[in-house]
Amino acid sequence: MMSAAPTAGHEPRPPLAPRCDEPSSPKRFRSGGIGPYVGVDDPEHTCFPRNPPSRPSLPRHSGMTMAPTPPHQPIRILFVGGHGRSGSTLVSRALGAAEGAACVGELRYLWTQGVAKNQLCGCSRKFRRCAFWQEVGQAAFGGWRNVDAAEMAELHRSVMRIRHVPRYVLPGATGAFAQRVHRYAETMAAVYRGIAEVSGSPVIVDSSKFPTSALLLRRVSGIDLRIVQLVRGPHGVVHSWSRVVRRADKNGRLMATHSPAQTAAEWLAFNAAIESFRLTSTPWTLLRYEDFVAQPHRELSRVLEFAGLPSAGTPFLGDGTIDLPADHSVAGNPMRIRTGVVPLKADEEWRSAMRPARRRLITAFTAPGMLRYGYPLR
Repeated sequence: MMSAAPTAGHEPRPPLAPRCDEPSSPKRFRSGGIGPYVGVDDPEHTCFPRNPPSRPSLPRHSGMTMAPTPPHQPIRILFVGGHGRSGSTLVSRALGAAEGAACVGELRYLWTQGVAKNQLCGCSRKFRRCAFWQEVGQAAFGGWRNVDAAEMAELHRSVMRIRHVPRYVLPGATGAFAQRVHRYAETMAAVYRGIAEVSGSPVIVDSSKFPTSALLLRRVSGIDLRIVQLVRGPHGVVHSWSRVVRRADKNGRLMATHSPAQTAAEWLAFNAAIESFRLTSTPWTLLRYEDFVAQPHRELSRVLEFAGLPSAGTPFLGDGTIDLPADHSVAGNPMRIRTGVVPLKADEEWRSAMRPARRRLITAFTAPGMLRYGYPLR
Protein backbone atom coordinates (compact mmCIF):
# COMPACT_ATOMS: atom_id res chain seq x y z
CA MET A 1 0.00 0.00 0.00
CA MET A 2 1.30 3.41 -0.87
CA SER A 3 1.51 5.78 2.03
CA ALA A 4 -0.40 9.01 2.32
CA ALA A 5 1.68 11.87 3.65
CA PRO A 6 -0.12 14.26 5.98
CA THR A 7 -0.73 17.80 4.87
CA ALA A 8 1.97 20.18 6.02
CA GLY A 9 1.01 21.92 9.20
CA HIS A 10 -2.03 19.69 9.71
CA GLU A 11 -2.80 18.70 13.27
CA PRO A 12 -5.27 16.05 14.44
CA ARG A 13 -8.64 17.61 15.16
CA PRO A 14 -10.87 16.87 18.12
CA PRO A 15 -14.22 15.22 17.38
CA LEU A 16 -16.76 17.76 16.15
CA ALA A 17 -19.81 16.15 17.67
CA PRO A 18 -19.25 14.37 20.98
CA ARG A 19 -22.22 12.82 22.70
CA CYS A 20 -24.18 15.33 24.68
CA ASP A 21 -23.98 13.25 27.83
CA GLU A 22 -20.17 13.31 27.95
CA PRO A 23 -18.95 15.09 31.09
CA SER A 24 -18.31 18.78 30.63
CA SER A 25 -19.16 21.96 32.43
CA PRO A 26 -21.26 23.30 30.89
CA LYS A 27 -22.22 20.62 28.34
CA ARG A 28 -21.21 21.85 24.91
CA PHE A 29 -20.52 20.39 21.54
CA ARG A 30 -20.00 21.36 17.94
CA SER A 31 -21.62 19.19 15.35
CA GLY A 32 -20.89 19.62 11.68
CA GLY A 33 -20.66 23.37 12.05
CA ILE A 34 -23.55 24.07 14.40
CA GLY A 35 -22.16 26.60 16.86
CA PRO A 36 -22.18 25.90 20.64
CA TYR A 37 -25.10 24.08 22.24
CA VAL A 38 -25.92 23.44 25.87
CA GLY A 39 -27.52 20.15 26.92
CA VAL A 40 -30.78 20.18 28.85
CA ASP A 41 -30.42 18.35 32.15
CA ASP A 42 -33.32 15.91 31.90
CA PRO A 43 -33.26 12.20 32.78
CA GLU A 44 -32.51 11.24 29.18
CA HIS A 45 -29.83 13.93 28.71
CA THR A 46 -31.86 15.47 25.91
CA CYS A 47 -29.62 17.66 23.80
CA PHE A 48 -31.51 20.57 22.26
CA PRO A 49 -30.11 24.00 21.40
CA ARG A 50 -30.47 26.84 23.84
CA ASN A 51 -30.60 30.16 22.01
CA PRO A 52 -28.77 28.87 18.93
CA PRO A 53 -27.36 31.41 16.46
CA SER A 54 -29.67 32.10 13.54
CA ARG A 55 -26.98 31.41 10.93
CA PRO A 56 -24.13 29.53 12.62
CA SER A 57 -20.74 29.12 10.98
CA LEU A 58 -18.22 26.32 10.95
CA PRO A 59 -15.71 26.08 13.78
CA ARG A 60 -12.20 27.21 13.00
CA HIS A 61 -9.79 24.72 11.47
CA SER A 62 -6.16 25.62 10.76
CA GLY A 63 -6.94 29.31 11.26
CA MET A 64 -9.69 29.29 8.62
CA THR A 65 -13.36 30.10 9.14
CA MET A 66 -16.04 29.11 6.65
CA ALA A 67 -19.00 31.43 6.31
CA PRO A 68 -22.52 30.03 5.89
CA THR A 69 -23.82 29.76 2.35
CA PRO A 70 -25.74 32.96 1.50
CA PRO A 71 -29.43 32.20 0.87
CA HIS A 72 -29.26 33.38 -2.74
CA GLN A 73 -26.45 30.98 -3.67
CA PRO A 74 -27.12 27.41 -4.87
CA ILE A 75 -26.49 24.71 -2.28
CA ARG A 76 -23.60 22.55 -3.41
CA ILE A 77 -24.29 18.82 -3.07
CA LEU A 78 -21.43 16.35 -3.48
CA PHE A 79 -23.31 13.16 -4.30
CA VAL A 80 -21.47 9.85 -3.84
CA GLY A 81 -23.07 7.39 -6.27
CA GLY A 82 -22.51 3.75 -7.13
CA HIS A 83 -23.35 0.32 -5.78
CA GLY A 84 -23.70 -0.53 -2.10
CA ARG A 85 -20.75 -2.01 -0.16
CA SER A 86 -18.29 0.00 -2.23
CA GLY A 87 -16.82 1.96 0.69
CA SER A 88 -19.17 4.93 0.42
CA THR A 89 -19.54 5.37 4.19
CA LEU A 90 -15.78 5.66 4.68
CA VAL A 91 -15.30 7.91 1.65
CA SER A 92 -18.20 10.22 2.50
CA ARG A 93 -17.07 10.52 6.13
CA ALA A 94 -13.54 11.37 4.99
CA LEU A 95 -14.95 14.05 2.69
CA GLY A 96 -17.22 15.35 5.44
CA ALA A 97 -14.30 15.62 7.86
CA ALA A 98 -12.56 18.10 5.55
CA GLU A 99 -12.89 21.84 5.98
CA GLY A 100 -16.11 23.26 4.59
CA ALA A 101 -17.99 19.98 4.15
CA ALA A 102 -20.80 18.32 6.11
CA CYS A 103 -21.54 14.60 5.71
CA VAL A 104 -25.19 13.59 6.20
CA GLY A 105 -24.80 9.98 5.06
CA GLU A 106 -27.47 8.28 2.95
CA LEU A 107 -30.14 10.96 3.02
CA ARG A 108 -32.52 8.79 0.98
CA TYR A 109 -33.31 7.02 4.27
CA LEU A 110 -34.16 10.22 6.16
CA TRP A 111 -37.90 9.60 6.35
CA THR A 112 -37.76 5.92 7.31
CA GLN A 113 -34.68 5.45 9.49
CA GLY A 114 -34.56 8.98 10.87
CA VAL A 115 -37.92 10.71 11.20
CA ALA A 116 -40.14 7.61 11.47
CA LYS A 117 -38.01 4.98 13.23
CA ASN A 118 -35.82 7.33 15.32
CA GLN A 119 -32.67 5.30 14.70
CA LEU A 120 -29.14 6.34 15.60
CA CYS A 121 -27.54 9.39 14.06
CA GLY A 122 -23.84 9.19 13.28
CA CYS A 123 -23.19 11.15 16.48
CA SER A 124 -24.54 8.13 18.44
CA ARG A 125 -27.68 9.96 19.53
CA LYS A 126 -31.17 8.90 18.52
CA PHE A 127 -32.48 11.02 15.65
CA ARG A 128 -34.99 12.87 17.84
CA ARG A 129 -32.29 13.51 20.47
CA CYS A 130 -29.81 14.92 17.97
CA ALA A 131 -29.78 18.71 18.13
CA PHE A 132 -28.45 18.97 14.57
CA TRP A 133 -31.39 17.14 13.00
CA GLN A 134 -33.92 18.86 15.23
CA GLU A 135 -32.55 22.21 14.08
CA VAL A 136 -32.70 21.04 10.45
CA GLY A 137 -36.35 20.07 10.88
CA GLN A 138 -37.10 23.41 12.49
CA ALA A 139 -35.35 25.34 9.72
CA ALA A 140 -36.99 23.32 6.93
CA PHE A 141 -40.55 22.81 8.17
CA GLY A 142 -40.92 24.47 11.56
CA GLY A 143 -40.30 21.03 13.09
CA TRP A 144 -40.51 17.43 11.89
CA ARG A 145 -43.98 17.18 13.46
CA ASN A 146 -45.23 19.28 10.55
CA VAL A 147 -44.29 16.59 8.01
CA ASP A 148 -46.04 13.22 7.62
CA ALA A 149 -43.03 10.87 7.62
CA ALA A 150 -45.08 7.85 6.48
CA GLU A 151 -46.48 9.81 3.56
CA MET A 152 -43.02 11.07 2.58
CA ALA A 153 -41.57 7.54 2.81
CA GLU A 154 -44.30 6.26 0.50
CA LEU A 155 -43.74 9.17 -1.88
CA HIS A 156 -40.03 8.34 -1.87
CA ARG A 157 -40.72 4.71 -2.74
CA SER A 158 -43.07 5.69 -5.56
CA VAL A 159 -40.49 7.82 -7.40
CA MET A 160 -37.09 6.35 -6.44
CA ARG A 161 -37.24 2.76 -7.67
CA ILE A 162 -34.51 1.85 -10.14
CA ARG A 163 -37.09 0.93 -12.77
CA HIS A 164 -38.06 4.61 -12.92
CA VAL A 165 -34.66 5.69 -14.31
CA PRO A 166 -36.00 5.89 -17.91
CA ARG A 167 -38.88 8.10 -16.76
CA TYR A 168 -36.34 10.58 -15.37
CA VAL A 169 -34.11 10.46 -18.42
CA LEU A 170 -36.59 10.41 -21.30
CA PRO A 171 -38.30 13.71 -22.13
CA GLY A 172 -42.00 14.30 -21.75
CA ALA A 173 -42.69 12.70 -18.36
CA THR A 174 -46.13 13.93 -17.31
CA GLY A 175 -49.10 12.89 -15.24
CA ALA A 176 -49.16 11.54 -11.69
CA PHE A 177 -45.51 10.43 -11.70
CA ALA A 178 -44.24 13.88 -12.69
CA GLN A 179 -46.41 15.46 -10.00
CA ARG A 180 -45.03 13.11 -7.34
CA VAL A 181 -41.46 13.82 -8.44
CA HIS A 182 -42.08 17.56 -8.27
CA ARG A 183 -43.60 17.33 -4.81
CA TYR A 184 -40.81 15.15 -3.43
CA ALA A 185 -38.13 17.35 -5.02
CA GLU A 186 -39.60 20.46 -3.41
CA THR A 187 -39.73 18.73 -0.02
CA MET A 188 -36.10 17.63 -0.29
CA ALA A 189 -35.12 21.14 -1.38
CA ALA A 190 -36.39 22.35 2.00
CA VAL A 191 -34.37 19.63 3.76
CA TYR A 192 -31.16 20.58 1.96
CA ARG A 193 -31.72 24.26 2.70
CA GLY A 194 -32.18 23.37 6.36
CA ILE A 195 -28.95 21.34 6.39
CA ALA A 196 -27.05 24.17 4.72
CA GLU A 197 -28.40 26.72 7.19
CA VAL A 198 -27.73 24.68 10.32
CA SER A 199 -24.33 23.30 9.32
CA GLY A 200 -23.07 26.51 7.74
CA SER A 201 -21.10 24.28 5.35
CA PRO A 202 -20.56 25.28 1.71
CA VAL A 203 -20.72 21.61 0.64
CA ILE A 204 -23.11 18.85 1.76
CA VAL A 205 -21.93 15.27 1.20
CA ASP A 206 -24.82 12.91 0.41
CA SER A 207 -23.90 9.23 0.00
CA SER A 208 -27.34 8.00 -1.10
CA LYS A 209 -25.66 6.18 -4.03
CA PHE A 210 -28.83 5.32 -5.97
CA PRO A 211 -28.99 6.69 -9.55
CA THR A 212 -32.59 7.79 -9.00
CA SER A 213 -31.49 9.86 -5.99
CA ALA A 214 -29.02 11.70 -8.19
CA LEU A 215 -31.60 12.11 -10.95
CA LEU A 216 -34.04 13.60 -8.46
CA LEU A 217 -31.39 16.06 -7.25
CA ARG A 218 -31.13 17.39 -10.81
CA ARG A 219 -34.75 18.52 -10.37
CA VAL A 220 -34.30 20.12 -6.95
CA SER A 221 -34.33 23.90 -7.20
CA GLY A 222 -31.33 25.83 -5.91
CA ILE A 223 -28.92 22.86 -6.04
CA ASP A 224 -25.38 22.82 -7.45
CA LEU A 225 -25.00 19.06 -7.95
CA ARG A 226 -21.64 17.34 -8.39
CA ILE A 227 -21.37 13.57 -8.84
CA VAL A 228 -18.61 11.33 -7.46
CA GLN A 229 -18.94 7.86 -8.96
CA LEU A 230 -17.43 5.46 -6.43
CA VAL A 231 -16.45 2.09 -7.90
CA ARG A 232 -15.14 -0.99 -6.13
CA GLY A 233 -14.12 -4.21 -7.86
CA PRO A 234 -17.13 -6.52 -8.31
CA HIS A 235 -15.61 -9.49 -6.46
CA GLY A 236 -15.24 -7.50 -3.25
CA VAL A 237 -18.75 -6.09 -3.62
CA VAL A 238 -20.30 -9.52 -4.23
CA HIS A 239 -18.46 -11.01 -1.26
CA SER A 240 -19.52 -8.15 1.03
CA TRP A 241 -23.19 -8.61 0.10
CA SER A 242 -22.87 -12.35 0.82
CA ARG A 243 -21.53 -11.97 4.37
CA VAL A 244 -23.70 -12.13 7.48
CA VAL A 245 -22.90 -9.04 9.58
CA ARG A 246 -24.64 -7.65 12.65
CA ARG A 247 -25.16 -3.90 12.84
CA ALA A 248 -23.84 -2.19 15.96
CA ASP A 249 -25.93 0.88 15.09
CA LYS A 250 -29.22 -1.09 14.98
CA ASN A 251 -29.14 -3.25 18.11
CA GLY A 252 -27.38 -6.14 16.41
CA ARG A 253 -29.79 -6.54 13.51
CA LEU A 254 -28.38 -8.37 10.51
CA MET A 255 -27.33 -6.42 7.46
CA ALA A 256 -29.12 -7.27 4.23
CA THR A 257 -27.63 -9.95 1.99
CA HIS A 258 -28.00 -10.43 -1.76
CA SER A 259 -27.22 -13.32 -4.07
CA PRO A 260 -24.03 -13.11 -6.17
CA ALA A 261 -26.08 -12.98 -9.39
CA GLN A 262 -28.22 -10.08 -8.18
CA THR A 263 -25.22 -8.15 -6.88
CA ALA A 264 -23.21 -8.61 -10.08
CA ALA A 265 -26.13 -7.47 -12.23
CA GLU A 266 -26.77 -4.44 -10.03
CA TRP A 267 -23.05 -3.57 -10.00
CA LEU A 268 -23.15 -3.24 -13.77
CA ALA A 269 -26.48 -1.40 -13.85
CA PHE A 270 -25.77 1.07 -11.04
CA ASN A 271 -22.36 2.03 -12.38
CA ALA A 272 -23.65 2.43 -15.93
CA ALA A 273 -26.46 4.68 -14.68
CA ILE A 274 -24.16 6.85 -12.54
CA GLU A 275 -21.58 7.11 -15.32
CA SER A 276 -24.28 8.38 -17.68
CA PHE A 277 -24.06 11.71 -15.85
CA ARG A 278 -20.86 12.39 -17.76
CA LEU A 279 -23.10 12.92 -20.79
CA THR A 280 -25.01 15.69 -19.03
CA SER A 281 -24.07 19.15 -17.80
CA THR A 282 -23.72 17.82 -14.24
CA PRO A 283 -20.05 17.75 -13.10
CA TRP A 284 -18.87 14.16 -12.68
CA THR A 285 -15.69 12.44 -11.51
CA LEU A 286 -14.65 8.82 -10.92
CA LEU A 287 -13.13 7.49 -7.69
CA ARG A 288 -12.04 3.88 -7.29
CA TYR A 289 -12.23 2.53 -3.74
CA GLU A 290 -8.92 0.71 -4.21
CA ASP A 291 -7.18 3.94 -5.25
CA PHE A 292 -8.63 5.77 -2.25
CA VAL A 293 -7.28 3.32 0.34
CA ALA A 294 -3.92 3.07 -1.47
CA GLN A 295 -3.36 6.83 -1.87
CA PRO A 296 -5.99 8.50 0.31
CA HIS A 297 -4.43 11.95 0.52
CA ARG A 298 -4.04 12.24 -3.24
CA GLU A 299 -7.51 10.94 -4.07
CA LEU A 300 -9.36 12.87 -1.37
CA SER A 301 -7.56 16.09 -2.31
CA ARG A 302 -8.58 15.58 -5.93
CA VAL A 303 -12.25 15.10 -5.02
CA LEU A 304 -12.23 18.08 -2.65
CA GLU A 305 -10.87 20.28 -5.43
CA PHE A 306 -13.61 18.91 -7.68
CA ALA A 307 -16.11 20.00 -5.02
CA GLY A 308 -14.58 23.48 -4.86
CA LEU A 309 -13.03 23.01 -1.41
CA PRO A 310 -9.42 23.52 -0.28
CA SER A 311 -7.45 20.28 -0.51
CA ALA A 312 -5.31 21.34 2.47
CA GLY A 313 -8.07 20.44 4.92
CA THR A 314 -7.81 16.64 4.66
CA PRO A 315 -8.15 14.66 7.92
CA PHE A 316 -5.24 12.23 7.41
CA LEU A 317 -2.73 11.66 10.20
CA GLY A 318 -0.05 9.73 8.38
CA ASP A 319 0.59 6.42 6.68
CA GLY A 320 -2.75 4.79 5.95
CA THR A 321 -4.71 6.32 8.84
CA ILE A 322 -7.48 8.87 9.07
CA ASP A 323 -8.89 10.78 12.05
CA LEU A 324 -12.68 10.66 11.80
CA PRO A 325 -14.76 12.99 13.97
CA ALA A 326 -18.37 12.20 14.76
CA ASP A 327 -20.81 13.48 12.16
CA HIS A 328 -24.54 13.46 11.54
CA SER A 329 -25.01 10.69 8.99
CA VAL A 330 -28.65 9.64 9.00
CA ALA A 331 -27.88 6.19 7.55
CA GLY A 332 -25.01 4.12 6.17
CA ASN A 333 -22.63 1.30 7.03
CA PRO A 334 -22.30 0.50 10.78
CA MET A 335 -18.83 2.10 10.80
CA ARG A 336 -20.54 5.50 10.55
CA ILE A 337 -20.63 5.69 14.36
CA ARG A 338 -16.93 4.88 14.73
CA THR A 339 -14.69 7.84 15.59
CA GLY A 340 -11.01 8.51 16.08
CA VAL A 341 -8.09 7.00 14.21
CA VAL A 342 -9.22 4.50 11.57
CA PRO A 343 -6.74 2.45 9.49
CA LEU A 344 -7.20 2.58 5.74
CA LYS A 345 -6.79 -0.89 4.31
CA ALA A 346 -8.50 -2.51 1.36
CA ASP A 347 -10.86 -5.32 2.33
CA GLU A 348 -9.49 -8.20 0.27
CA GLU A 349 -11.09 -11.05 2.21
CA TRP A 350 -12.81 -12.26 -0.94
CA ARG A 351 -9.47 -13.43 -2.37
CA SER A 352 -9.23 -16.24 0.18
CA ALA A 353 -12.93 -16.75 0.97
CA MET A 354 -14.48 -16.86 -2.51
CA ARG A 355 -14.60 -20.20 -4.30
CA PRO A 356 -12.68 -20.26 -7.61
CA ALA A 357 -15.78 -21.24 -9.59
CA ARG A 358 -17.76 -18.29 -8.24
CA ARG A 359 -14.83 -15.96 -8.89
CA ARG A 360 -14.71 -17.03 -12.54
CA LEU A 361 -18.47 -16.59 -12.97
CA ILE A 362 -18.38 -13.07 -11.53
CA THR A 363 -15.44 -12.18 -13.76
CA ALA A 364 -17.23 -13.46 -16.85
CA PHE A 365 -20.47 -11.66 -16.02
CA THR A 366 -18.94 -8.29 -15.08
CA ALA A 367 -16.00 -8.31 -17.53
CA PRO A 368 -17.20 -5.27 -19.54
CA GLY A 369 -17.40 -3.15 -16.39
CA MET A 370 -14.14 -4.49 -14.98
CA LEU A 371 -12.27 -3.54 -18.13
CA ARG A 372 -13.94 -0.16 -18.28
CA TYR A 373 -12.92 0.76 -14.73
CA GLY A 374 -9.41 -0.65 -14.93
CA TYR A 375 -9.78 -3.95 -13.09
CA PRO A 376 -7.75 -6.86 -14.52
CA LEU A 377 -9.74 -9.95 -15.47
CA ARG A 378 -8.92 -12.61 -12.90
